[in-house]
Amino acid sequence: MPDIAVVTLNALDESALEKELLICTPSRTWATAMLSARPYVDRADLLAAAAAAWRSMTSEDVAMALESYLPLSDPPDSAHAAAEHCALVASSAGRLAVLRERESRYRARFGFPVVIAAEGLTLDHILAEIDRRVTNDRVDELVVAQRHMAAIGKGRLATLIAKCEEDG
Repeated sequence: MPDIAVVTLNALDESALEKELLICTPSRTWATAMLSARPYVDRADLLAAAAAAWRSMTSEDVAMALESYLPLSDPPDSAHAAAEHCALVASSAGRLAVLRERESRYRARFGFPVVIAAEGLTLDHILAEIDRRVTNDRVDELVVAQRHMAAIGKGRLATLIAKCEEDG
């Protein structure tokens, strides 16, 4: 029996699928690679295409995509972000001010917002992660940020797959 999510994704027109993919990872390079990998044979093929597309991103692609992420201290802009940042949503104003200061220091060092796969993390863990990462050089930080971007994207791709199963 065919996988309804894969059938649904294969059936979407290019612009509709691109819109969904850019929610998963805000990189045109990644989305273009995903579009060119269609039709997906099955779910494993879809996930392999996603992993290959994340690995193929250059440092410039990563830096451009990072600009599309909101600061962690901003109110969530989507259901995805709310689920990913649930520990932050419940934080006090004072604790969020500390996060904003750390984000500002990070952005001043690297030129892009900090991206952390934050789902399930406490604010203390997030602050420690920023403190650890701000000591990286830019090249190393882009590699770390790309891993976090891919982790966030995997979760969002799983949500997209689940949505396609429900709608299909």
